[in-house]
Amino acid sequence: MNGKEKERVEYEKDKLVRVIQKFNLLYDLESVPLFCSDFMRSKEYIHTFQQISKKINDAGLIKRVLDTVPKNKKHLASARNYPIHEIACVQFLSERGYSLKIGPTKEKQYDQIMTRLGFDVSFAYLLDAYALGTRTADSVVHYVSTSRGPNNGQRIFIEDDKRKVKIKLQQGCDEALRYFCKIASLSGHLLGLDYREENEINSLHGKKLKRETIQLVLDNIVKPYQEVE
Repeated sequence: MNGKEKERVEYEKDKLVRVIQKFNLLYDLESVPLFCSDFMRSKEYIHTFQQISKKINDAGLIKRVLDTVPKNKKHLASARNYPIHEIACVQFLSERGYSLKIGPTKEKQYDQIMTRLGFDVSFAYLLDAYALGTRTADSVVHYVSTSRGPNNGQRIFIEDDKRKVKIKLQQGCDEALRYFCKIASLSGHLLGLDYREENEINSLHGKKLKRETIQLVLDNIVKPYQEVE
């Protein structure tokens, strides 16, 4: 949501919270959203940010931190500060009892720096996500809806109707379909529905993989989510 109007950000944020609330009901979770924007202007966080900036410089890690910034944005102070904020937010939360950070594998570049700094935090990673509608498995950022890979692939949204989901999945290559098959199987396992073990999924190819994936995604993710009130 970077660079969006405040009203648009609030609208998208509220929509995201509603999705999380429905996931809580569907999977019997107790997750409570916490927004970094709620604490990043506090004196406590600013102090943490300053401490982390000093630790990064003292440890000789500033070049490694700046290497995470895209070349076309290195001239922007906000872009240079972005990875430091990523690290400072984790430190701020760890001091308040959070012990596990989960994110996409691309965040390993930040996590390795935190490990070097001695953070008392464990790290776990999401399955890599892929776009549909491309010949190759194009990696996308899970939680950025405009992330569609280098070939402008398709994304499935949780509130898409079943017909649209099916059409998008029919355009998936094998590796992308395996990703969807795995998350649909995990959802099925949690909900007591039909699912496939990982070794079964890895052995599927072509039409059979596509058929199994479409059925599992519709039955285990789309239908249960859309039936939650």
